[in-house]
Amino acid sequence: MRNPINHLINVGGCNISLFEWEGEGPPIFFSHATGFHARVWDNVIRKLPGRHIYSIDLRGHGRSDKTPLLYNWEIFVDDVIKIFQKLNLSNVIGVGHSMGGHTITSVAAELLVDFKGLVLCDPSIFSPDRYTSKKSREGVHPVSKRRNIWSSPMEMHDRLKSHKNFVAWEDDALWDYCKYGLVQLEDRSEFKLACPPLAEAEMYDSVLDPKILKFLPQIKIPVKVLRARPRKNKTGIPDFDGSITWSELSYHLPYSEDIVLNHCSHFIPMEDSDSVVKEIINIVK
Repeated sequence: MRNPINHLINVGGCNISLFEWEGEGPPIFFSHATGFHARVWDNVIRKLPGRHIYSIDLRGHGRSDKTPLLYNWEIFVDDVIKIFQKLNLSNVIGVGHSMGGHTITSVAAELLVDFKGLVLCDPSIFSPDRYTSKKSREGVHPVSKRRNIWSSPMEMHDRLKSHKNFVAWEDDALWDYCKYGLVQLEDRSEFKLACPPLAEAEMYDSVLDPKILKFLPQIKIPVKVLRARPRKNKTGIPDFDGSITWSELSYHLPYSEDIVLNHCSHFIPMEDSDSVVKEIINIVK
């Protein structure tokens, strides 16, 4: 696989890590899920040889700065908009998973003229009632208790490969998640998560702004909405076994296609990279 260039772009006093694979054609811009990182897309990017690609470590993730600011999702949107403007990006194909799908859709709504199309992998864009309902859970999000320290990426890989959330992942995707999702401690004895568990918990607990729903009809570019299978557990705390996306999302995007992948959980790009690549290529054409 081609080696990317790692840019550090200062946005409002925060250094944002952006990986670039130089190549031809319209730029393809990848935006990851909560707690993930830019290089979790490598397994998709390997199948796009010769393309011009960007993949971002959103604020608080990967190699980007861990700021003390609240991790409201609108901060991610604002950061990406500023990066688009600094790099003068245009004719972009935006690809986003989960929170990254919400982020890149919001960016497209603001900078529509700069986009050629979107591929949204089970994006965190919810039904109107989800935005109006109050939190039923009190206290700190359970993700804050994630194991933070590991002896090596291999230990993390071997532990996660049998976990229910990761068991269906393509192995290359899991390796990328572990290899680039850890940073070595200063004494080089161990590794810690590149996205601190408390920061990730804050992202999950962020108060969601429903304004994205208002902008959907204005996004008049090709959009592929890849949704996971329906969730079995539709009450209580959501799990990732099925789709978290508003089932009617495509009806509110003028030029969209709704694609349900019944063999996939919420983690579509990591379980079926070929389907994601196929829809990217369909927009490139």
